[in-house]
Amino acid sequence: MMNRTEEKLRYEPVFKEINRISTEDAIYSVDVGDVTQNAVRLLKVNGKQRWITSGLFATMGVGAPGAIAAKLDYPNRQVFNLAGDGAAAMIMQDLSTQVGYHLPIINVTFSNDALGFIEDEQEDDGQKWFGISLPQTDFAKIAEGQGMTGITVSKVDELGPAFEKAVELTKKGQPVMIDVKITNERPIPVEKLALNPDQFDAKTIADFKRRYYAENLEPLSKYLKENNVDRS
Repeated sequence: MMNRTEEKLRYEPVFKEINRISTEDAIYSVDVGDVTQNAVRLLKVNGKQRWITSGLFATMGVGAPGAIAAKLDYPNRQVFNLAGDGAAAMIMQDLSTQVGYHLPIINVTFSNDALGFIEDEQEDDGQKWFGISLPQTDFAKIAEGQGMTGITVSKVDELGPAFEKAVELTKKGQPVMIDVKITNERPIPVEKLALNPDQFDAKTIADFKRRYYAENLEPLSKYLKENNVDRS
């Protein structure tokens, strides 16, 4: 999925670019929501890099202040603020703090016009979706209004130039905002894989694979049977 270039832009190719431009001691300040889940799965940390977030309940908005603290403590290290649009909207005033204190942070906003993680939870609980829609916001324009360079990305082929520009600007001591317009598609729920034919009917499995682009995934039970593993 990180190499996918067709159809609408998803989050995986964005993380591919983040990995590509990251320095060996980069610091990632990760906000709360689907971005947390995606960062856990897709950031290729090397042991020298630092990955920080908040493990408390619903603490959205920690990405930007965490990045500010990281840059103040480690001024010579590359720092990222990775956030969804819900969290970014809560603390957008922190962009002016970055400008005012000349903190060259790479801010990446994943804009899907929804509170994605809350949407996922409501689906899992069998609730009707409510209170999860967000108005489309131009975070690049907001950043520019606060004195920061803002870049909007809506296609895969725009990612490379945008992140190259971000590296160039931060090397000059300037913060930057990359507002990435992604699809509102749920990350695959690995804790609830509908793949095992012993547990799910053929239609349920086919629908699950289609929704999550999981055509090549097979259940663990298949490999246990192939290798004669006794689970008793």
